[in-house]
Amino acid sequence: MAHYRSLFRATARAALAAHPHFAGVRILKVWPGSVDAASLPVIGVLTPQEPSQRDSQRSVTRRTLLQIALRRIGGDEIEDVLDEDSAMIEAIINDALRTSEIRAQLEETSIVSHSQSEAFVGTLVMSFRLQTWQPEATLT
Repeated sequence: MAHYRSLFRATARAALAAHPHFAGVRILKVWPGSVDAASLPVIGVLTPQEPSQRDSQRSVTRRTLLQIALRRIGGDEIEDVLDEDSAMIEAIINDALRTSEIRAQLEETSIVSHSQSEAFVGTLVMSFRLQTWQPEATLT
């Protein structure tokens, strides 16, 4: 059986890929350090951090950080485009991952843009906190 974080990433990738708003956007399993302009637009789905707290002898509260990173090229309206993307991503991720077993909450959104040749490249990073209750890992 797949690890729960693997399932979070796969579910997020599948939900984003299935939505018509992101048709033509390449969805990566691994976010490279740099992405050349010819490869844009791209989305990466990551789970880089997870605070944990024991809540019983056999259960642990996990607060997985799920990040969605979208990079695209555009004109001087790139931040406006990324604002629209962020609204879609928030709705898609909430619909795909918010259940009675998973508390999904958007914690932070950041947008950074810079010029590259005669175009602008914008990067949107959205951080969701997914709270779940998992059995403690054991060897038996």
